[in-house]
Amino acid sequence: MKILQPVNDLAVDYVNDARYERLAVFIAHMQADSETADAIADDEILKLLYLESRLLDQRFFEKWMELFSADLIYWVPMVWGPQDPKFESSIYLDDRRRLGDRVGAILTGALHAQTPPSRTRRMLSNLEQWNVSDHEMRVRANVVIWEYRKHETRSYPGTQEYEIVRDSGKLSIRTKVVRLLNSDSPQGNYSFIL
Repeated sequence: MKILQPVNDLAVDYVNDARYERLAVFIAHMQADSETADAIADDEILKLLYLESRLLDQRFFEKWMELFSADLIYWVPMVWGPQDPKFESSIYLDDRRRLGDRVGAILTGALHAQTPPSRTRRMLSNLEQWNVSDHEMRVRANVVIWEYRKHETRSYPGTQEYEIVRDSGKLSIRTKVVRLLNSDSPQGNYSFIL
């Protein structure tokens, strides 16, 4: 197993005020956007989202991390509806370093809550896309994540919202928000990657 490194050997920045502001703008746009979305005619975006789901389900976490930009934000809010991640608790609020730590704990076996590991399957539907510019898109999809572990099957329905950017011709995920339908209910231990 290789040690996870920053993408392209770039320095990894932590979630700071500028990133919180970027996330707040993204949240506001995704919650306010009642206009008709563009059809996802770009097979490259569909392939990226389906690849992301498959890599997670097959536990190829190192390859999965390569789908994200160096300045990623991965957020799973604990509150349904409008919220401010800077001032509210979250299930996850990760930058590249923190997400890499989570992946490293799973891959090394240090995360005992994943012994034995969860088996997951993700189903995406109702994909919508908003083109912000030639190099930035916002995408929303309904998702159901099925987890099987220790003879128990659980489902985690919700939505996934993405900020996808194109840099040097390549698509990468800059922001991912997973909004669980029951996020404001008591939660169990999410020891696998949502």
